[in-house]
Amino acid sequence: MTKEELTQAAKVFHRIAKIKNYVSKERFAMVANTRFGIDDERQLDFMYGLLNMTPQLITYIAIADDEAAQQTTRIPDYVKLIPKAIEIAESAYELRPTDWDADHVPSVEYDRYRKSDKRRYFYIEGKQTKTIEISLHSREDIILFSELLQREGVYLKGVAEHLGYLEGDRNGNSRDKFNYFDGDIYFLHPNSTDHLFYNWYSRGDEAGVYVATDEGWRKLLYTPGRGYINKQGEIEYEDDDHHYSDYKLEQSGMRFHYVGNIHYDMSVLREKKTKNKEE
Repeated sequence: MTKEELTQAAKVFHRIAKIKNYVSKERFAMVANTRFGIDDERQLDFMYGLLNMTPQLITYIAIADDEAAQQTTRIPDYVKLIPKAIEIAESAYELRPTDWDADHVPSVEYDRYRKSDKRRYFYIEGKQTKTIEISLHSREDIILFSELLQREGVYLKGVAEHLGYLEGDRNGNSRDKFNYFDGDIYFLHPNSTDHLFYNWYSRGDEAGVYVATDEGWRKLLYTPGRGYINKQGEIEYEDDDHHYSDYKLEQSGMRFHYVGNIHYDMSVLREKKTKNKEE
């Protein structure tokens, strides 16, 4: 690699190091989804990590843009993702707020005792149902959301308001802190091998299936063969008047597994009949 190529690569690295100060992981993922159609969480985590490249990787930046060099130089496979990661980061950087925006757009943080400006929108693209979380007070979020809606084949399916956050073992991530939205369905269970459709009420503890509401968490009632949906196609609750607090669920010691959201798909709560039962 020539001195000029290394110098150019070093400039690219310096620019990315500066950009990263303005591009959060969440913003990177949102831009990747809305503008580049990349929504795989693991891939995005990895690509965002590439922005933390050390100076020793400067040479790889140049090689990633040089097909001839790639054929003669032994480099890691992930180097091929560097140009795309840089492109996404620069696109996100263009959305950074100006000084005027910073002075005139309120910065709203979540407060347990105040309604949040965050929303989760459910939309269909192709045959897949996807989600996007935005802040109604964020200029960048509104721009990206409008771009998403203009994309061909994208249709809105539902919306949920941000209600709060929980801290616990979610999907195998020990003590993960995560947001939850109105209508979110969570399965609380003691072991990773537990099944969703089971009479958890018989245990006498907090294990079971819950739905988030603005008044608290409501525990669902299981009926063998039907799941948590009654004959009228409505959700069945164990007690119409009882609600569980965030603290109660966090102190249960259970694992949290995200099931879905009732605002776009309640079928996840319906127990499917096996072939043996049908016969």
